[in-house]
Amino acid sequence: MRTAPLTGVVAVALTVAAFLLLGDTPGTGATGREVGSYYDDHQAQVAVGLYLLVIASVLFVFFAAYLARAVRDVPLGGWLHRVVLAGGVLLAAGFLVGSTLTLALLDLSDKSAVAPGALQALNAVNEDFFIPFVGGMGLMLLATGLAAVRGTGSPLPRWLSWAALVLGVLVFIPWVGFFAFMLAGVWVIVASVLLARHPLKAKEL
Repeated sequence: MRTAPLTGVVAVALTVAAFLLLGDTPGTGATGREVGSYYDDHQAQVAVGLYLLVIASVLFVFFAAYLARAVRDVPLGGWLHRVVLAGGVLLAAGFLVGSTLTLALLDLSDKSAVAPGALQALNAVNEDFFIPFVGGMGLMLLATGLAAVRGTGSPLPRWLSWAALVLGVLVFIPWVGFFAFMLAGVWVIVASVLLARHPLKAKEL
């Protein structure tokens, strides 16, 4: 399907929209009352943001599956296409678990019986829960880059393959990883468009 790789574009767009809707959530140092007040005051927009993030996670798996199929037949790529798919699944799982934690905060925010300390602890876990989806993105790009730059016949341009390799490494470097993750979203958009313009043949799917 020519439109299949474009799931990456939609996934990135929904992710950006979701994080914008989630807004400036309370940090790890926020009190339980501050946490409860924020989520109680932003129930509707946070709920919509979570819904978009769930949809984005599903689309990321579809994109990762297509990307893995494109990488599979690259000479010397070997088993790296499996790592590409595993990275996409880890990314999606991270989004889904993070959405679950945020949903719990949303549900508990207007419950007077919930101790402020419980909200504070749950919020701290939620705020620091980024390693799975950041790591999943890095793994997906790193495996794609490694497979593509080792041989010829990649469906992606060589410069984009090297960009995937560099970003895949940078994602795992503290402090730098945040910016690399954002640039990885740009990479997914570019790769999606290029794969859509030059789709895999039916016999390759």
